[in-house]
Amino acid sequence: MYFKTLSAAVLLTAAILVQAQVEVEDRSPAHASVPPPISTPPPSNASQSAELYYQLQLLQQEVLQLKGKVEVQEHELKRLKQQRLDDYLDLDRRLSALGQVGASPRSSATGTAATATSTAANTSSPGSEIQHYRAAIDLVLKKQQYDEAVVELKEHLKRYPQGRYAANATYWLGEIYLLKDDLEQSRQWFVQLISDFPDDRKVPDGKFKLGKVYHLMGNEEQARTLLEEVAASKSDAARLARTYLAEHFTS
Repeated sequence: MYFKTLSAAVLLTAAILVQAQVEVEDRSPAHASVPPPISTPPPSNASQSAELYYQLQLLQQEVLQLKGKVEVQEHELKRLKQQRLDDYLDLDRRLSALGQVGASPRSSATGTAATATSTAANTSSPGSEIQHYRAAIDLVLKKQQYDEAVVELKEHLKRYPQGRYAANATYWLGEIYLLKDDLEQSRQWFVQLISDFPDDRKVPDGKFKLGKVYHLMGNEEQARTLLEEVAASKSDAARLARTYLAEHFTS
C-alpha cells in the first residue's frame, strides 16, 4: 500500500509538471491574441522535457531507496524471529536436560497411584521419549507447522502421560493455541499444566501465559492476580510478568 501511494505521488507530480508545461505553451505567442511584453524568453520545450524527466528520475530513485530499506527491515525481522525460535528450542532442551540430573521419575513424587498411571510411559525407553518430544517441538520452533505439532504433542501425552517431558508438552500445547489465537484452548492447556504438574519448572511460564490469555479474554482480575504472583516470584518469568503489568495495567 505504501509503494502504491508513492507511485501515485510520482504520477501526480508528473501530471502537475505536464500541466504546467501546457499552461506555459498556452501563454506562448502562438496562442495569445495580444503579443506578450518583451521579457526573457521562456525555456524551450526541450529544456522543459529534460527537467520533467530529471524530476521523474529523482522520484523513482527515492521510491527504490525506500523499497530497499523496507526489504532490509523485513529480512531483519525474519532473522530475529528465527533466532528467537531457535533460542526457545535451545532453552527448552537445556532445562529438560537439567531435569534429568539428580531427578527421580515423577512417579516417586506422587506415590503408587502415579506409578500405576505411568505404566505406559515406563514401557518405552527414555531415549524414545526425548526423541519423540524433540521431533514434536521441532515442528513448532523450526518448521512452524503448528497443526502437525498439536497432533504430535497430544500423541506424546498419550504415550508418556507422566514422562519427563509431559509438562513441557502440555505447556507447548497452550503456547501453540495462543499463537493460533484460540484463547479458550490455550487457557485449558495452561490450566491443565498448573493442575497436573504444580511443581514443574514450566509452571511459572504457564502462569504468565495464562495471565496473558485472561487479559486478552477480558478477564483483568484473574489476569492481574496471576501476573502479580509470577512477578513476585524468583522465576525467569518474573521479569516478563512485571513488564506486562507495567504495559497493560496502569494502577
